[in-house]
Amino acid sequence: MVLKRINTVPLVPVMDEPVKKKQKVIEDGIVDSGGDGVDQELLAIQQHLLNQCLCPVSESSLRKPFQGARLVSDRQGDYHIPTLAEWNRDRILLFVSTLQLLCEVAIKQNGRGSMCTRISEICDALVRNEYGLIEQLIEFSSHSDPFICFTSSRALSAFLIVSKSHINPTWLESLTENALVTTHPQKISFSLEVIKHVVEWKDFDTHPLEDGNEERPPHSCTLLSLSDPESLDTSQVKCLCIKALEAKWPAIVNKFHSMIGTYSSEHESTIVTFLGLWEAIISVKANLSVVDTKPFYAHLDNFVVLLNSAVPPGIWKYLLGLFNEVLCYGSTLALQDILAEEPCTLAHLVVRSVKDWHLLDTLPYRGGSGRFGGGAGDGDRPLLQKMALLVLKSVAVTVKETRCDSSSDSSLGSEADDVDADMAMIERSIREVLRQLDNCVKTLLPFHPETPLAQWVVQIFADQDDALIEGMVCCLDVAVGLFYRNAAQADLRHTLSPATTFVQFLRAVSHNPDVLLDLLVSNETCFLLYLLRLLKFVRRNWEEFVACCGRELDDTMTVLIRLRLAIDRLVSKALFPYNINPVLRLLEKCEQMYEANDN
Repeated sequence: MVLKRINTVPLVPVMDEPVKKKQKVIEDGIVDSGGDGVDQELLAIQQHLLNQCLCPVSESSLRKPFQGARLVSDRQGDYHIPTLAEWNRDRILLFVSTLQLLCEVAIKQNGRGSMCTRISEICDALVRNEYGLIEQLIEFSSHSDPFICFTSSRALSAFLIVSKSHINPTWLESLTENALVTTHPQKISFSLEVIKHVVEWKDFDTHPLEDGNEERPPHSCTLLSLSDPESLDTSQVKCLCIKALEAKWPAIVNKFHSMIGTYSSEHESTIVTFLGLWEAIISVKANLSVVDTKPFYAHLDNFVVLLNSAVPPGIWKYLLGLFNEVLCYGSTLALQDILAEEPCTLAHLVVRSVKDWHLLDTLPYRGGSGRFGGGAGDGDRPLLQKMALLVLKSVAVTVKETRCDSSSDSSLGSEADDVDADMAMIERSIREVLRQLDNCVKTLLPFHPETPLAQWVVQIFADQDDALIEGMVCCLDVAVGLFYRNAAQADLRHTLSPATTFVQFLRAVSHNPDVLLDLLVSNETCFLLYLLRLLKFVRRNWEEFVACCGRELDDTMTVLIRLRLAIDRLVSKALFPYNINPVLRLLEKCEQMYEANDN
């Protein structure tokens, strides 16, 4: 009998077998470990991984669970090493979770520049696929147990990140092919979830306040120093995943477009995974290059028309999240001199859908269909927030693009009248879009009919800092873009008054300058951009600002003065994380105008 050694892992209990055959296999290099022994070794490995070090684990104990050692007799009396799928549920979960923990610990240590030597060695063996585990993890995409499927996808994602540029292309080919060819929702979700988790991975970054409490290997650990600067960067593995997906992307997009268009509840989680992956690829947080992500901006227009009453609120929210990520106004588009074609095209389509096709009337706010949904209950506030933010972003992008094009035309000798005509046409469209948004919000939320958009934009986003600040930036830029080059009608100036928005914002934060300081220091919002542009507006339109603040002028300026003093203290101690001088100069200028106003 010839026994081929298969690099997989054992499962079932030992059956009675002839001593000679068992001895022959042992002599061939396979050591019998015992099922309970494997479990104990896996638990021991997990415990040592939590301590950041595998040095106390013997070589044999460390390798044994991965190698597979349990002899099993089949009906013909021959012997083989069972695959992971033949194990019982508890042992599969124990093994796969141990593999995931191993890879995640290795990733974190790699980010610090030094790794436990034993962890490094076992990871190298896994990357070389010595134990044939990767194909088996991919096979779990169709496992009947959702916990095994989920755990395997997480373990596989962590493994791919550890592998970096050493990924076998056939693994990615298998994953992307699964997403395209199969009709099994779970198998599709598994493959897309693996890639999504890789794309979303953030390279390890220690917060200064957490450095002292950070878990590190014990002093007895033998550490391997990592000198390669590229070892700290996961962009290479993200790029490999994106490239593998790119070739099949148009077909995958068409598949999901049809799936959403003929919506069935059994496909909801799969659709959500797909839209989440699409958003993750486009997100600036993924830190992918413009060249790598450009192919994934195609086909977006086709999905705007899917926002209709036949699509449930959950899918609406993920579609709106995707579109909002494309129109990343506060973090990217507001800072660019020339806007890319793709976000502008999407913004135009959203504006047209609201203005001409009454998109807002189909919003399933209360879970039903038709005008704002027909169901009962308080309604889906997060859905309304996403829709309102998308409309504000689309309006801001449209105005900014028109201004950029007009400036470009003027530099070539175009008449100023043509520029004014362009802006007048945009103003008419924007007025109608904002009117419909205002009507939608006031129909669904208990705002007074006379409450201007400039005020309720703060109230509707009060529980979401990032959306709140980005919404305020959009309103400010639209106001400046439309009104402060030429005279605009008074009603629209009142609707988008930047001073009204700022006064309402200060009310929302209880006139606490520490909140403003925290927002300035944090990189979670675009508050620096907002404050800088607001102060420029105040400096140029001081009388309008004073009139709008009215009796709240003293409270408003007190916040700004106290903010300046707090920034001064941090700057004097070299504690501010970036150059805040432009904001300081504007704060000082506004303070001077305020003092002159009192005199």
